[in-house]
Amino acid sequence: MDVLIYGAGGVGLGLASALLESGARVRVVARPDTVAALKKEGLRRSGLFGETRAAPEALEAASSLGELGGELLGEGPNVVLVTVKSSDSASAAADLAACSWIGNAPLVLCQNGWGNAEHFVPHSSPARIFSARVITGFVRHEPQHVEITAHAEPIHVGSLFGAELGPMEPLCRAIAAGGIPCETSAHVSRDLWAKLLYNGLLNPLGALFGVAYGALGESDAARSIMADLAAEIFAVMRASGYDTHWPDAATYLDDFYARLLPPTAKHESSMLQDLRAGRRTEIDAILGVVVELGHEAGVAVPVSETLTRAVRFLEGR
Repeated sequence: MDVLIYGAGGVGLGLASALLESGARVRVVARPDTVAALKKEGLRRSGLFGETRAAPEALEAASSLGELGGELLGEGPNVVLVTVKSSDSASAAADLAACSWIGNAPLVLCQNGWGNAEHFVPHSSPARIFSARVITGFVRHEPQHVEITAHAEPIHVGSLFGAELGPMEPLCRAIAAGGIPCETSAHVSRDLWAKLLYNGLLNPLGALFGVAYGALGESDAARSIMADLAAEIFAVMRASGYDTHWPDAATYLDDFYARLLPPTAKHESSMLQDLRAGRRTEIDAILGVVVELGHEAGVAVPVSETLTRAVRFLEGR
């Protein structure tokens, strides 16, 4: 299997480590400092699912698609994993569309939030676009070192556009063989809304308060805010014509506290990591989407609006 990974943050490097373990050819487009570190030291993964190391020559890394040299006949990948931040979806879609050697390889969007696929549809056939629900926690300690700090459920890969999932089976098998559980899903829309619920409750509050997920679950005050958020997200989701795996917010919260939160209690959200590093967060693709859809559907979302504004304030600083 030949996989191109577009974006080498925590998720991109974590998936790259699994694919390398399975014997896949892996090419990575990353920032120059990450490329330099990978070429000098290789790739290391630690934490849950054990330690893995890949030598510098085991993967190909470049800071642009053109530098990878895939324009040679037969050099196109079998699949492209898009692992950039949601805020970079539009530029990523245009860059990939302009690269002829990628051909018609499927694009798998491994991103937070809702609405990423819409950026790729103008450039690609919907049949090529797949979405992945990832609720595994990755922390990148160094440019070439990623730690898996949490894992709630297997990665789910599916299509929002009714495409056949057969082409995704080899990818899922390869990621799973490399140590990270992964499988196809016929209900990826529900999976993505489930992830938005999970991220929407935990990421903004964890970022604003500077705490790991578990601290939020231990606080009555935080639980009260998360209950309000869950109610708003369910109301917006239903008013917008979508669905997920739970019938209502109360049922979701029961499962959230009993099953989903405990395995990830020690994880600090990517939103908190972004604020600490002075980077733009993905608040617009998470609660920002809830606010936008809520306004369109006439659903009041005061808690989502307040937290979105609070995170944007910190981004501005």
